[in-house]
Amino acid sequence: MEFPLFLIPILVGLVAQSLKPLFNRSWYAKLEDSGGKTLPRYGGMPSAHTAFAFSLATVVAMAEGFSGVPFVIASVILIIILDDALRMRIFLGRYGAALRRLIVKLPEREQAHYPYLEERLGHKMPEVIAGGLVGIGLTSLIMWLMVVW
Repeated sequence: MEFPLFLIPILVGLVAQSLKPLFNRSWYAKLEDSGGKTLPRYGGMPSAHTAFAFSLATVVAMAEGFSGVPFVIASVILIIILDDALRMRIFLGRYGAALRRLIVKLPEREQAHYPYLEERLGHKMPEVIAGGLVGIGLTSLIMWLMVVW
């Protein structure tokens, strides 16, 4: 039975996401109004979205080659995800920081009505590079194992 290729990027993205608590000390954010519950933060090492996108492009390149339309589509998806990881989320973080500065100027009792806003939503370049390396490396390993077995 042949392993469905579309599952490889999903698996790689999940592996990259599961590595984040190992590399990030403050991976979980404690919610102020939730009785001590925590949620995973955005960003962190490695970028799981980048790992997924590089894995998808690697699967398409290894299965279909570099010169076909599927690789072009995978490359466009990769560029959009890289833009989101590096640029768009950083702008959202700046909005969060500006809103937090405004909320602090409110009276104490009114500040309690606003949730905590994250300032760091995007990835740093090393996190994106690590995600790309995880995506390409793990995908290549899985594809090689599929040929060997």
